[in-house]
Amino acid sequence: MPLKICGITNVKSVEMAHKNKIKSLGFASKNLNGPNTVSDKKIQSLIKECKNYKIESVLLTQYVSLDKLIEQIDFTKPKTISCSFHFSKAKLETIRNTFKRLRIGIAVNPENFNISYLRSIKNIVNVIYYDLNVYKIKSIKKYSLKKNLDQINLIKELKIPIFIGGGINQNNVSKIINSVKPDGLDISRSLKNSKNILSSKKLSSFLSQISVA
Repeated sequence: MPLKICGITNVKSVEMAHKNKIKSLGFASKNLNGPNTVSDKKIQSLIKECKNYKIESVLLTQYVSLDKLIEQIDFTKPKTISCSFHFSKAKLETIRNTFKRLRIGIAVNPENFNISYLRSIKNIVNVIYYDLNVYKIKSIKKYSLKKNLDQINLIKELKIPIFIGGGINQNNVSKIINSVKPDGLDISRSLKNSKNILSSKKLSSFLSQISVA
């Protein structure tokens, strides 16, 4: 089961991911709501570390200006982007034509879900990141997997790889894998210690749960 660990803010976490053979790490832009966001300069530095370890870097962003987004991508140089702002098909095509090797992802949650939009861009994007959490300025609104299975199943019909995130931990990961059968998992806070660094112990325990799910 492919695993993307999101909200990475430090080099030690990149090194820990490499030691545990994690293939994808996410970096949240300052323009997003929610925890563990960092500046573009810091993201650029961490993405360079990822390249040293051959780890896929995912830039999470919501810039509503296409010019600013292109500038941000060019500066940070991620392998993949995850857009929480739903750019039009034409704008996504511009991004695709500007960055030939860039993988394009769309971040979806229960509140911004729009199947008509996703159908219109299904031949442009490479991956859908479905998050059961909706991040507000000062809070996180959590949705249950059971109540949103219909949305997830509609996405799966598009034949686009889907990663599920939001409140996933070692206690519920087996249930999520068996219920949804996603193409990957998108994890963040449950794998970190009090210093916001990936925990070897938590990561090992989580990977063990995935292997038997």
